Order: sequence, then structure tokens, then C-alpha cells
Amino acid sequence: MSAALAWGGVLLAGALWGGGALVAQFLIDGGIAPQSLSLARFALGVPLLWWLHWRAQRMAQSADAHWRHLTRREQFQVVGTGAAMALNVSCWFAGIAHLGAALPTVISICCAPVIVALVSVARGYEPFGLRLLGGLVLALAGVALLVMPAKGWGPLPAGHAAGLAWSFASAFCYALVVLGNARMPVRVPAVTASAWGMSVAALCMLAVAWPSGITWPSGAAQWLGAAYTGVVTTSVAYLAFAWGARRLSPTAAVVGTLIEPLVAALLAALLFAEPMAPRQWLGAVLLAVAMLLLMRRGAKTAPETEADRNQK
Repeated sequence: MSAALAWGGVLLAGALWGGGALVAQFLIDGGIAPQSLSLARFALGVPLLWWLHWRAQRMAQSADAHWRHLTRREQFQVVGTGAAMALNVSCWFAGIAHLGAALPTVISICCAPVIVALVSVARGYEPFGLRLLGGLVLALAGVALLVMPAKGWGPLPAGHAAGLAWSFASAFCYALVVLGNARMPVRVPAVTASAWGMSVAALCMLAVAWPSGITWPSGAAQWLGAAYTGVVTTSVAYLAFAWGARRLSPTAAVVGTLIEPLVAALLAALLFAEPMAPRQWLGAVLLAVAMLLLMRRGAKTAPETEADRNQK
């Protein structure tokens, strides 16, 4: 039941992020700068997380771990995860501004598992084997099909190369967010760690957006969209993901969010007439097969969780 709930949290987060990609495209097309939208997303999402944190503290039998109780390394991990969260969203929105909602979302979410697997091997969390090698080869082939322009690798459309660069940067930062949440201290509740991390993310985005000038939503529709990205696709989605990621291996957690590009692509096709090309769907299938290999491998090599240790 714990594993099923963990997968449910990760899948819920992926679905909410996929729908949020289209809302972000609507807001960016309406004139809101990507950096300003990232700031609004975190600033509007932080209050709900802190309210949930204080409510959980009042209802808890024992007090949660406070910031001063964490070691320097653990504090750095929380701050680094929050900063990576801010960079991930900023790069993702910048990619959407150049390429639309579907392709940056696919690149960001599908490339992150490959990065997570490589880091896990390099850090000694997982052994290297044929299953991992096959998954990486299939993933790279899938990415090549996804990012290849419709007319081949000739002169790229204006902004295409920049959009790809932002999308791959988002994938790298997203991998850092996954690893940070998966290795978060177990004595710190998920809602507390999320509130700390998102506060750091909001401060980082304020420092980025302030010098260039902050663009605010105009009209009820834009304010409603900004509120949706802040509360639903940020607070609710990141809390669900942080909770689930603690109970799954890093590779399995990031694989679960592969539902995000599927949701984004389907909604883009239905609402914005932005379907993916057949070769891009083929690339997505290859990535799905690669992630299935990595997921099954991650399930076999997943480290013992804190809950497992408590049951013994």
C-alpha cells in the first residue's frame, strides 16, 4: 500500500505538471516574462505549504526537526534543492517561450531519468549493467528523434536552438530536484522540506526577475492562470512528488513523472492544435521503453527505505 501510494503521488505530480505546461504557455503568450511567471508560481505556492507545515506541527505528537537541528550538509541539500527547483522551472518556461509547451516538456521530463541513472551509478547508489546501458542507448535515440526539426538538421528555425538549450538545462535541474528529494533527511517531513525548498526557490527567482523588471498578470484570466500554476502545479504537485520520491528509488521516482509529457502533448493537440510529429512519438516510445528498463532495474537495486527499517 505504501508503494502504491508513493507511485500515486508521483503520477499525480506528473499529470499536474503536464497540464501546467499549457497554462504556462497561455500566460507567456499573454506577455508575462518566463522569469516573472516562475517568481509568481513559487510566491503564490509558498503560503499554502507553510500553512500545511504549521497545521501538521500543531497536530503532530512530537515536534518536527527544526532548521537548526540539521547538519550543514543537510541544510545545503535543502537550499540546493530549492535553487535547482527555481532553475528547473525558469529554464522550462524559457523553452516553452521558444518551442511551445509539448517539446520542452518532453525533453525536460524524459532526459532527467537518464541523468539520474548516471549520477546514481557515479555515486555508487546503483551498479552499472547491461540493462542500464540498453536503457541509456534507447533514451539517447529517443531524444534525438524528439529534438530533430521537421526539415532535418539544416538551418534551424529562429529560437529553436535556444529552446533546446533551455529544455536540456531544465532536464538537468529537474534531475537535481529528484535526487535532492530522494535523499532528503527522513526526520524532516515532506511538507516541511517542500516549504523550505520553495521559499529558497522564490527568493532565487526574485533575485533573477527583479533586475529585468517584473511583469504582472493582467486581467482575471491571467491572474487565475498564475494562481493555478502557484497552488496546483507547484504546492500540491511538488508536495505529492516529494512525499512519493522518499518512498521510491530516485530512478523509479523520476520514471513515474513520464506521464507529464503525455498529458502535455495530448492537451496541446486538443486545445492548441499542436500535435507531435510521428517521429517524435516514436522517440517518446523509445524513451518509454528505456525508462521501463531503468525502472525495473531501479526496483531491483533500490536501497532499503526508512519505513522498511522501522518494520524490522
